[in-house]
Amino acid sequence: MRTMPRLGQRCSYNARRAANRAASGAPLGLDQPHALDDALPGSAPNAQQFRRIEQRLDTITTLLQERLPTSSAGDRASERTVNSSSGERMPCVPFQPEYIRSQVEVYLDHFYDQPYCVFSRDKLIKDAGKLPSEVVFPLIALTSRLASKVSGDLRLSAPNTADCTNMAWNILSNNYRTGNLGLPFLQGTFLMAQLDLSDGRSDRGYNSVALALRALQSVGLTRSDGYTSLQTTADQEDWKRITWAFFMLDRNYNASRTYSICLSDKHFTLPFPSPNASATDRGCSSSCGRLYDGPGKLGKNGDDGILACLIRLSSIWGKLTEYVFEPSDEDKCPPWQSGSTWAGLESDWMQFQTQFADTHRYMNVDFCRRAREEPGSRAYLSTWLCVQFLFHSLQALLHHPFVIMSKLRQYGRNIPSTFLQKSFESSVIHSRWIARFVREMDEVDFKLYDPFIGYLCAIAATIQLEHSQSKKQQVARLAKNDYETLVAFVTGLSAYWGNMGVLVGELELAIVAVLMILQADRLKEIAERRKGYGSLYHNQEEFSGILPCMPASSDLPRMSAEDERLMWDILDFGTSCSFAKASIFDASSSSPDHQMGGVSVPWPLDDSSPARHDAVGEVMVDLPRPRTQEPRPATDSLDHCLPSEWPISNTDELGLAMPDAAEWLLFGGYLPEQL
Repeated sequence: MRTMPRLGQRCSYNARRAANRAASGAPLGLDQPHALDDALPGSAPNAQQFRRIEQRLDTITTLLQERLPTSSAGDRASERTVNSSSGERMPCVPFQPEYIRSQVEVYLDHFYDQPYCVFSRDKLIKDAGKLPSEVVFPLIALTSRLASKVSGDLRLSAPNTADCTNMAWNILSNNYRTGNLGLPFLQGTFLMAQLDLSDGRSDRGYNSVALALRALQSVGLTRSDGYTSLQTTADQEDWKRITWAFFMLDRNYNASRTYSICLSDKHFTLPFPSPNASATDRGCSSSCGRLYDGPGKLGKNGDDGILACLIRLSSIWGKLTEYVFEPSDEDKCPPWQSGSTWAGLESDWMQFQTQFADTHRYMNVDFCRRAREEPGSRAYLSTWLCVQFLFHSLQALLHHPFVIMSKLRQYGRNIPSTFLQKSFESSVIHSRWIARFVREMDEVDFKLYDPFIGYLCAIAATIQLEHSQSKKQQVARLAKNDYETLVAFVTGLSAYWGNMGVLVGELELAIVAVLMILQADRLKEIAERRKGYGSLYHNQEEFSGILPCMPASSDLPRMSAEDERLMWDILDFGTSCSFAKASIFDASSSSPDHQMGGVSVPWPLDDSSPARHDAVGEVMVDLPRPRTQEPRPATDSLDHCLPSEWPISNTDELGLAMPDAAEWLLFGGYLPEQL
């Protein structure tokens, strides 16, 4: 007998599993979800009768939802979803099918492969009306941030974001408790990790990524031979996509001094997702490339699809952030020597260019025209833009003046000036390309919403901040325009994501919005202190081919220890979770509401609290609803946001010695380095 509480009543009926369940084809150890009909009575008439009863009760629940208490909504959803003794799933998703389909459309438009490949597009569209609750609640918790993308009638059905998030965590935690770690569980866990990392809950997000990657590794799904037991190509694509999605999430957000990558690249030998997801051939396609192809494929310009390009770049990004945040080591090779980590990163970046098919290059894609005239190309163009942002951000961060200054400090005398000059040029070129793509997106009203793109724009903005103080007025003016373009983009994202909104709202200062991982006052203080340390670039002349004198590390620009700590916090994504340690060590002695950047952050309720909560089901941050207005276009001036004491509003007053770049570097046409 099953007992189902609903609206204060209890309905009891028999439930039995369907006989002769078809083989799931899932790898051993990851249980496939039970069919929803398995929980219905055996005979067809009875099944239809109970379906009608359930549908009527769902309708009543929806109508009375606003009048009922919501404190235990997650517990009721959890109780309806999973029988703790048997692990059976019940048909309990409390959303209208039309609303679920609308949220699937929002996800496909604004999150699908941008940059994470969680689902197969065709299969998600086909199954939109029968998605399991492990996927529905996390997906709606994510897409509900873009409430303005839903039509007016369906917007009335939109749930409270915090309640939906709480329900999602209760459902996933119950599945974890019963050992039901199937594909829907992993997909839902990914969506919640993406949401946590976007909202500044990096502590919980990292834990979710580690859990999923270890589960996938334990059953061999990170290896190519782990897919031989899967029956169809569709099954293979589903598991390849979720595995590579966690691979990318692990690398994209581990830009931190505190966290490290869970699994190194060498563990991932599985093929890339197929460029043609609707293929019907059985077995892993031989045409699908791998992260590390054999020597026979090196230098061959094949096309594994735009998503494969994004995965390869995520791999390099993970190595780069490990290099940037690793502790100093005096015994390491200088970056200009062969065999150094820095040289290896440059080599990987150049090797990627040999694997980048001509059809995806900037001149061949014709982004602006296709965005205007070909609505059907949006899915490809969105992923292509993520590739472009990450490609240029790799060089921007590797050659970031603060990173170069920090890495060269330990090498004493005789630092090649040519190395410094080339580094300066690369940081200028690639940070300007990032601003250029933001402007092109604005021209055709094309938007990306993932906060990782905002983080990349923040890095580029810190480089443009250096050039905004050039002694050449034209250089300073254009750099300031690029800077404001990047600021406006991240400011627009702050309408949807808490870790950016905190920064925008706390100081009411445009510069703050750039650094979504920074406590707002830190960046303002760095901007104010810049007059004390001047430019972070050493070279003062354009590269002419003449071998200049070699500076010593003592000749490089220096910042105070306090300024350096602030700059590291700017680049460190982990600082977006300022309350992670407190939530572990100091919860018992903290006040009920911990303040993070002006936003009330309730601590998890302990076991003595009246309401029941699962161990991982508590929502830490109750985020505001998205703003109804559209973000300000990236090309708009932000002068109205700048206070009177804005430190770079008038570059003529600064008089800082700033190296001048050749005009072709800053303002020229298409460059050889472009994609």
